[in-house]
Amino acid sequence: MRAEIISIGTELLLGQITDTNAADLGVFFAQVGVEHTHRQTVGDNLPRIVDAIQLALSRSDLVFTIGGLGPTPDDLTRQAIAQALDDKLIRDPATVDFLNEQYGKRGLKMSESQFLQADRPTCGVPIENRNGTAPGLHCTTDYKHVFALPGPKNEFNPMLNGPIKAIIESLNPGLPIFSKTLRVCGVSEANIGEQLAELMASNDPTVAPYAKTGEVHLRISTRALTQSEADTKLQPISEKIKSQLGTAVYAEGDETLESWIIKTLTENKQTITTAESCTGGLLAGRFTSVNGSSKVFGTGYVTYSAEAKHQRLGVQEWTLLQHGTVSEETAKEMALGARGRTGSHYTISITGVAGAEPLEEPPHPKPSGLVYIGIASPKAIEVHTLKLRGNRQMIRDRAVSFALIKFRDLLLNQTSPLKV
Repeated sequence: MRAEIISIGTELLLGQITDTNAADLGVFFAQVGVEHTHRQTVGDNLPRIVDAIQLALSRSDLVFTIGGLGPTPDDLTRQAIAQALDDKLIRDPATVDFLNEQYGKRGLKMSESQFLQADRPTCGVPIENRNGTAPGLHCTTDYKHVFALPGPKNEFNPMLNGPIKAIIESLNPGLPIFSKTLRVCGVSEANIGEQLAELMASNDPTVAPYAKTGEVHLRISTRALTQSEADTKLQPISEKIKSQLGTAVYAEGDETLESWIIKTLTENKQTITTAESCTGGLLAGRFTSVNGSSKVFGTGYVTYSAEAKHQRLGVQEWTLLQHGTVSEETAKEMALGARGRTGSHYTISITGVAGAEPLEEPPHPKPSGLVYIGIASPKAIEVHTLKLRGNRQMIRDRAVSFALIKFRDLLLNQTSPLKV
């Protein structure tokens, strides 16, 4: 069975609200074996909503609308569904009784507009909403189904995973989709595409790359009756990818790069400290977001100014005057200073220019996106130079991601000599 989503609301088109409901619905389709091929977003305009529903019905078996079920003038979903199905609206007596009961419990007087929530096409039945007053709808016509779900998250999810799920499963839509995700770092999406071209051309299981900040996620998917059956098909492909990409594959599933690092440091009984300038504590935040990170991470320095770098980390005044706050030399002294003050096994320092304009400092202006990452270990100190593009937040996020990747490389090769 093929499904289509229609998200309704001008606020969605204007970007004032992020459409997380449609994303949840997409995940739901995969779990229940429904093929999801199209998605529309339309504003609060009756003719456009009707057109969207009719277009969806022309190519899909299941149409899901999200939003527009309330009692206000811009809640047009019921009326639009009726017009799209060439049906008429009637007032559902049971829903009227329910609304009277709910508003009566709260001592509120019902207005005529509130009763609009009880309207439904003659081909539809209300779907119970246990967390709100506006019921959902399930309409059937010509072997096709139109479902109307409320927009509020606390109403949407319970309805989707309760009565909607029961209805969909009764339709026997097909086999659910099972997926395994491999997380890759240090290799570009283009390079991965070249190495895995044959596997990515396969129809079952499918292999699809998704570029993230500083890494790529590879999703391997198949349809199967059970998880065990799916694993039999997914595991050989997973092993082939690991064999071809080697240590670039750092984890499976939801394990993040920082989680892998914290786990590895914990197993090795080693500690780490951060010393940040342009990233303002983002790297420390990535580490402390991991449960149990306090076993290996005790201190993080944010030294934004030259004075803070000198006073808190011991960066020499001569270094700052001769080379500037954004330099290889400063990154090195930040890392060594933080390690010396805490006694950590490792320290990562980050200093750079995240602003749109060049940083005017000696011995010459530093361009936007210039970032230095210093990593101090028991063996040596290494500094990596990055030239990043993007806005302020993108540069900061990318700097942190690259720092994690470079530090992971060090942990994987810590038995080998390091360049000083």
